[in-house]
Amino acid sequence: MKRNKMRTSFYSLAVTWLALVLLYGCEKKPGEPVISGIAAGYGHSLVLRSDGSLWGWGYNNHHQLGDGTSENRYAPVRLGTGYINMAAGGGHSFGIKSDGTLRAWGSGQEGQLGDGSNENRSTPVQTGSGFSRISAGYWHSLGIKSDNSLYSWGDNTFCQLGDGTREDKTTPAKIADDFKAISAGGGGSLAIKPDGSLWIWGWNGQSTAGNGINDNITTPQQIGTGFVAISAGYNHYLALKESGDLYAWGFNDYGQLGDGTYIARLTPVQVGFNYIAIAAGNKYSLAVKADGTLWSWGINTSGQLGTGTPYDQVSPVQIGSGYYMISAGGAHSMAVKSDGTLWVWGENEGGQLGDGSTADAYLPKQISFPEE
Repeated sequence: MKRNKMRTSFYSLAVTWLALVLLYGCEKKPGEPVISGIAAGYGHSLVLRSDGSLWGWGYNNHHQLGDGTSENRYAPVRLGTGYINMAAGGGHSFGIKSDGTLRAWGSGQEGQLGDGSNENRSTPVQTGSGFSRISAGYWHSLGIKSDNSLYSWGDNTFCQLGDGTREDKTTPAKIADDFKAISAGGGGSLAIKPDGSLWIWGWNGQSTAGNGINDNITTPQQIGTGFVAISAGYNHYLALKESGDLYAWGFNDYGQLGDGTYIARLTPVQVGFNYIAIAAGNKYSLAVKADGTLWSWGINTSGQLGTGTPYDQVSPVQIGSGYYMISAGGAHSMAVKSDGTLWVWGENEGGQLGDGSTADAYLPKQISFPEE
């Protein structure tokens, strides 16, 4: 009991430190905006800064950068202002403005933009209002409004919209009340209620959705309690408890669960402790411990683990220190250090690392924003 209390207290202190870092802007120049959010999509990157400016780079073949073109961007480009939240998905993106309006752009072929169509959008279009949180999956999207009501839209082949059907939705549809956190993955969805209960729905191949039943889950189903953070990858899931204990489940063909095996897990299994941040990508995972050390595991064919090699890892490997914010994408990764610097690594064919090249990076490298 004493050990659990100490770990809970330690986690709370770590979260308090993180809040102070975000509030006071790390070690920055006076007046310089700091990074308040990062999102690695399946081939593009988004960064939100404290002045409300949204930046993007990488693949733009589906207009996922929203700059009015279909040209890839190999360095950070300013995309807009007045944003407070954002998300990057398979080929689409979202931004929430300070007035709560939701803007969407990029691929809309499955209705994932929520604008009532199946068309791609080359510039942001308003698709809703009153939103506070947004998550973009591969082909579907989730949103939470300021009253904690949960909405979903887009592809529903695997019941990932949680509305009890397999019908796609081209506009946001309310599916539940009283949720505070969401994460949209490849074909599944995760959410947490204010009481810490963990809920899941959607794709359940080989019983890997965490409920032990080999059938897709058509509406949100509770599978645990005491959770504070979640991340849905392409075919695996991560969830973090208040104590800092990390749980993982789902497919494990590349070691993406980090339990030292290649065995798929049908229910959440503990794979670590003292973590404060998690990110599940396409068959790999990232996590930050309370001491700021960064860890990675899973597939590594493009260097997305940041270990300096192309070798997969079935257990967490430390790749750096001083980090507090992370995001895992299709095959590239992003992280922010406590000094406010942005670091990227992994696949770079479309310029998603933002370093001006198309060369993959097997070690984290720092990226700077252009002078304005």
